[in-house]
Amino acid sequence: MNLRSIAARTVVAGATTALAAGALVGVSTTAANAETASSTYTCKAPADAYVSDFAITVTGGLPVPQFWAGAPVPQGLVSITVTSPLSAEQATALGSFGITGAHSDDFALGFGPSSVPVPIDGDFDSTSGSTVWAAEGSNNPFTTPNPGPNDIVLPSAFTMTTENAGGDFLPLACTIKEGETAATLVPGYVLNRQLSATTATSKASKKPTIAVTVVSKSWGQTMPTGKVVAKEGKKVVGKGTVKGGKAVIKLAKTLKAGKHKVTVTYAGTPSLKGSSAKVVVTKK
Repeated sequence: MNLRSIAARTVVAGATTALAAGALVGVSTTAANAETASSTYTCKAPADAYVSDFAITVTGGLPVPQFWAGAPVPQGLVSITVTSPLSAEQATALGSFGITGAHSDDFALGFGPSSVPVPIDGDFDSTSGSTVWAAEGSNNPFTTPNPGPNDIVLPSAFTMTTENAGGDFLPLACTIKEGETAATLVPGYVLNRQLSATTATSKASKKPTIAVTVVSKSWGQTMPTGKVVAKEGKKVVGKGTVKGGKAVIKLAKTLKAGKHKVTVTYAGTPSLKGSSAKVVVTKK
């Protein structure tokens, strides 16, 4: 069972294409050219009962040439199709064990320091006269890494589990062949820092507070975190911590009674630019 080639093409399906493209402000949405990368994996059955090298080729085209850093990407945004032609000998070996398909639940592309999990599953199709493994899958939720260029690379390891009529048959633990490294599918894919918007409100009180909301103007599903500072002129009158896009600033007890013009500044994060808002605080 020496799978000689696996070709995967990354696409964005249906409405999610428009979602991703529309989120890129001022960036061309022309799909990037398809890229191809190949690596060899040594795959082993339990107790080394079976060992074989798998030559794997992955081909893909990203839907947009750039995207936002620190963006939570929902399930199903990226789709993968996988095909692998088998030799007559390989097809005979598979048939002798009643194997009808294979899947990989942990298949993932490296994306900078993070990864894009894309489980794949498919059947061995012999209708054309030769046997081809035709599989497909879509991504699990993931978060893009920090801004800048990030290489997208083939997995360093994955598990391929063959299937027969009874279900899972034989798992093969596949790792990069000794002396090789996982090939780069897309070099230097650029992630841009997101833009934020801050709003602040306050009610007149003897102990006034400021309610702060921070949102991403770039990718609406981002839930900002970080720090906010309230200043009256150059004087700091309160601080807060943003969680899930919300924060409450308790103002200094030394704040005098009356109205105060306060500027609330969100410091930002590595993936999200800072922003500020003005609010009038009334202490009774």
